[in-house]
Amino acid sequence: MKKYSLIITFFITLNSLCQNYKGSIEKLEHDGLHKIILPQKVRSAAKDNFNFLRIKSNQGNSIPYVLIYNTDKKYATFSPIEILSKESIKDSITSIVLENKEGKKQDRITLQVANTSIVKNYNIYGSDDRTNWFGLVANKKLNYINSPNKTAVEKTLSFPLNTYKYLRINFNDKTSLPINILKVGVYESSFFKQTPKEITGYTFKTIQLKEKKITQLSFVSNNSSSINYISFSINTQFYLRNAKVFVMKTRKVKKRIETYKQYITQFKLNSKNKNSFSFSNLNEKEFFIEIENKDNPPLDITNVQLLQKPVYLIADFKKNEAPKIIIDTTLPKPSYDLGNFISKTTDVINKANITNFIKIEEQTKTDKKLPFWQTKLFMWICIILGGLSVFYFTMKLLSDINKQES
Repeated sequence: MKKYSLIITFFITLNSLCQNYKGSIEKLEHDGLHKIILPQKVRSAAKDNFNFLRIKSNQGNSIPYVLIYNTDKKYATFSPIEILSKESIKDSITSIVLENKEGKKQDRITLQVANTSIVKNYNIYGSDDRTNWFGLVANKKLNYINSPNKTAVEKTLSFPLNTYKYLRINFNDKTSLPINILKVGVYESSFFKQTPKEITGYTFKTIQLKEKKITQLSFVSNNSSSINYISFSINTQFYLRNAKVFVMKTRKVKKRIETYKQYITQFKLNSKNKNSFSFSNLNEKEFFIEIENKDNPPLDITNVQLLQKPVYLIADFKKNEAPKIIIDTTLPKPSYDLGNFISKTTDVINKANITNFIKIEEQTKTDKKLPFWQTKLFMWICIILGGLSVFYFTMKLLSDINKQES
């Protein structure tokens, strides 16, 4: 029995290897963190199991990544502000001038200050012409400007909301030594908004089951996708209908295979509402919705949209690199350090896209000089031989069992 099981497992594994995919990430124009929305095609190939997903560099090394999904995420990105001038008067003041080029409303700025144990008093002024300066804050203290682990510290200075074109910060050097201001900037909120994306590839048809007074909507696709929302457009004036979602499943009953309807969930279609419904466990190639009409005429359904929440991937890439993305069902779940460093003060995150995502066996059609053992023909020979072997050993096993029973 163990020998037969090992043979069957081997050929099942061989067949699963044919389900691998790969694609490219467009050439990158910047170093640093990038966010990529995973297309429906990638998610369907992985069956939303991202343990199988890997990113490879040009040298073939794995690139760590973090997945962001199921909720909206807010990040603050640091945008530097150019220091127009920096003037120091010995034993008096150090004055820096900043420009608000876009005329944005502002009520705070962040300084990156070299480590020091000095406490500084400062004043902040605003101006539209760098000639007439008006006070914003006076005699504020800048302290705790040291870190045991870093060579610089970030400190945020707050002041009344304004739109001055220029800001001037005067640090008092009369009672303490000057400090080194390395950078000035602002943290701006950046959202990964989980706006649902429409799912393509499903076809649906409407069937009227008149005897049961039910309208059945049947959805079919070549590949399953994670469906988080269903949205209806209905051109009927007054209605309130119960609707149920089912999928077709099979089970073994004694020696036969039985097909049955498995209930998933239900909802109400109401002319007073938007008729958009969320799901947490719908990921099928085929499913159908049954709408109870009772004694009412069928609804005039003009459109049904299937949607899913986007899944984002964040990775640290190098400029001019063109990494590859791989779906390999034989890989275990990866463990990366990067997730510990995606926080509320994450640096600027650029965007990137996945292109040319295909099934690996499709690409071999265009490859010219492949060894025979890498060709599609060899794969099918193995599958056929595997099927024949499984059939042979199954028949032999049944024969042995019959002999024992007799």
